[in-house]
Amino acid sequence: MAPQHQPDDQQLPGVHPVWPGPQALENLEQWLGGQARGVRVFILGDEHTMEQCLPELLAHVPQLRDAGTVQVRAGERSKDLEVCRALWTFLADHQADRQAVLVNLGGGVITDLGGFVAATFKRGIRFVHVPTTVMGMVDAAIGGKTAIDLNGVKNLVGAFADPVATCIHPPFLRTLGKREVLNGVAEMVKHGLVLDADHWNEVRRAPLHDLSALAPMIERSAAIKAGVVFADPKDNGPRKLLNFGHTIGHALEAFALEGAQRTLLHGEAVAVGMVCAAWLSWRLGQLDRDRMNAIEEHLLGLFPPFRFQEADHHRIIELMRNDKKNRDDGFRFTLLTGIGSARTDVPITAAQVGEALDHYRRAIAHAAQPKNHPA
Repeated sequence: MAPQHQPDDQQLPGVHPVWPGPQALENLEQWLGGQARGVRVFILGDEHTMEQCLPELLAHVPQLRDAGTVQVRAGERSKDLEVCRALWTFLADHQADRQAVLVNLGGGVITDLGGFVAATFKRGIRFVHVPTTVMGMVDAAIGGKTAIDLNGVKNLVGAFADPVATCIHPPFLRTLGKREVLNGVAEMVKHGLVLDADHWNEVRRAPLHDLSALAPMIERSAAIKAGVVFADPKDNGPRKLLNFGHTIGHALEAFALEGAQRTLLHGEAVAVGMVCAAWLSWRLGQLDRDRMNAIEEHLLGLFPPFRFQEADHHRIIELMRNDKKNRDDGFRFTLLTGIGSARTDVPITAAQVGEALDHYRRAIAHAAQPKNHPA
C-alpha cells in the first residue's frame, strides 16, 4: 500500500517505497497517522535493537509510542519455525486483525523473520521495515523477500511479500561495531562488482569508520538493489545478478552453524563466496587475472579468514544442493565478466566448487604468511 503523500525527501525506485535519509522516519510518522490511524501496531526487534534503537525510533515517530512490542534473541537462530509460532501466537493473543501493522526494527534476521510472520499471519498483514544495520539498509530490507531457515538450510521457507515501506535512517548505525558494519559492506561490494564499477571503486576506498562518509554509499547501494528489484520482482532474470557469492556463502553459513567454528555473519560468508566466485570467473575465462586478484586482495583484507579443511568440502557441497537456484541437478552461479558486469545461471560442477574452495584455503594461507620488506 503506497503512502498518501510524500514529504520533500526522495523515494528510491522499486516495487515498494524505500525512504532514505533524514525524512525517512518522518514519512513513517505521517503514514501511521494517515493510512494506519486507529489500527493495532506492533514492533518486532531483538534484545539489541530494543535497547539501542527503539528509543531513537520512538523519539522520531511518536505514533509508535503506544505500539505493542515483542522481542526475539539476536542472531540467525531466530529465523526458526518455533520462533514464528511464538510470534503468531503473540499477535493472536493481542487481537491483531488483518488491518494490523508490524514494524520490523533490526537487521536482516529481523526483517526476514518479521516479513515472513506478517506475510503469513491471517494470510497477510501490513508491515514496515526499519533496518538498523548496513546489511538491512542496502540489501535485506529491500525487495520483498521474506524467509526463515529449516533443517539447517538458510531461507528454505519463505514468500515474496512487499513491506509498506523500508525506512533507511543512518543514525541507527552508531550502535554497530566494526564487524557488523563490515557485514553489510560485503553486499555493497557485491553491488559494485556485478552492476556498478564506480560504486565498487568508491566503496573499496571508503573510510569505513566514518559513518557520515558511508551514508551516501549506503543510499547508492540501496538504490542499486531497489532498481534491480523493480526490473525483476520475482527473481526470474536480472535479480539473479545479486546472487554473486551467495551459493557458496549460504552453504558456509549453514556449515558454520553445524560445528564448533565461529559463527559466520551473512556478509562474511558471502565474502568467502565472492572470492571463490571471482576465481571461478577467472578459471572459466570470463574475468582477467588482475581484476580477480584485486577483488581477492580487497576481500581478504576486509574480512578475517574462515578456516575449514579439504575433508569439509563434501559437506559444504552437500549443503549447496539445497540452494534454490539449482537446476537439473547442477549448480547455477552468477559469475563476473568484468568489474561491474556479470552473467547469471552459469553451470558449475561439484568438482569446480571443490577447486574454488581449495583456492580460498590457499589464498588465506598465503595472506597469513609474513611478508619480507626491504630494509
